[in-house]
Amino acid sequence: MLSVNKETMKIVKKIIENKEALNAGVISLKNGSTIIDMGINYPGGWKAAQYLAEITMGGLGSLNYSIYHLGELELPQVNIYADKPVIACLSCQLSGWALPEFKNDAGIVPLISGPVRAIVKEDKFAKSFSYQDKSEKVVVVLQDKVLPGEGLTAYIAKKCKTEPENIFILVAPTGSLVGLVNVIARTLETSMWRLHELGFDVNNVISAWGKAPLPPISKDEYTAMIRANTYIYYGGTAGFVVNCKDKDIERIIEDITLSPKTTKQYGIPFSKLLEEAGGNIFNMTEFCHNVTKVNFYNSFTGNTFVYGENDQRMLLECL
Repeated sequence: MLSVNKETMKIVKKIIENKEALNAGVISLKNGSTIIDMGINYPGGWKAAQYLAEITMGGLGSLNYSIYHLGELELPQVNIYADKPVIACLSCQLSGWALPEFKNDAGIVPLISGPVRAIVKEDKFAKSFSYQDKSEKVVVVLQDKVLPGEGLTAYIAKKCKTEPENIFILVAPTGSLVGLVNVIARTLETSMWRLHELGFDVNNVISAWGKAPLPPISKDEYTAMIRANTYIYYGGTAGFVVNCKDKDIERIIEDITLSPKTTKQYGIPFSKLLEEAGGNIFNMTEFCHNVTKVNFYNSFTGNTFVYGENDQRMLLECL
C-alpha cells in the first residue's frame, strides 16, 4: 500500500543531510521530535521551497519555476504537477487541520498540512476521501512564524499513535521564500476541492497541473498572506486530465472558476474580505475560493475545454 509519509521521509532525509546547502536548520527537541526550520531563523531557498512543496503533496507531485510577465514586472512562476491528485492535493496538501488549542501569542492558529493529515483525518477535507495512511514516522508541514515546541509534537504523536521521536515538522512562515512558494503551489489543491464541492467525481482526475506567479516577498505575515491568496486566485491556472463524459465537464466548467458569475465579491481586495471575515479565511463563505482559469483534457473523448482568464489588474493593485 502506498504510504505518503514513508515516501516523503525520503525527501526529509535529503533536507537533513543537505541542510547547509539548503539554508535550513534542524532542531532536535528534548522529546526526540525533529523540527526543520525553513524560513524563521534560516532563510531557506528555491531548492528548499521545491522540497517542501513536494513533501506537502505527499511526494506525489513535482514543482519547478519559470518566469511570469506582469506588465513591465517580471516575477517567478510556480508550476506544479500531480499524479494521484486526490491523495496529493486533498488528503495531504490542503491546510485543513487547524489546532486552536495551540494558538500563539499573536493569536495565530496553527494550520497543519502534509502527509500527517492522511493519518489523523481530523479535518472535514481529509475525511471526505477514503485514503488513509499508516506509518510509524510522521511528516508534518506547519505554516507559522514560531517554531513548534514539545507540546505540539507530543499532541500530534498521540493523534498518530506513535512516539514524539517519530514526528518530523517542517515549518516556514508565509513571509519567507519557502513559505510563500508553498502557498502559491496550492493552485491545484484549491481547484480540486472546488471540483469536489460542485459534485464532480474527482476520482476521474487522472493527473493535473497548476501554475501561478509568485508575488514579491514581504516579511509581514499579513501582507504576505494577502498577496499570496490574491495571486493564487486571480493569477492561478489549473489543468486536469480526466476520464469522464463531456457533459460532466460542461455542467461545472462555468462554476468552477473565480469570476463575477460565481461570486459577488469578485474584484474586492482580499484584504478587505479577510478583515470582514474576522481574519479567518474559512469564514469567507461567499467567496469562490479558486483560480480564474481552468483547462480540461478529456482522455475518454479526446476533447478539450478551457474557461476563464487571469486578472492582472488585481495582481498589480495588491502590491
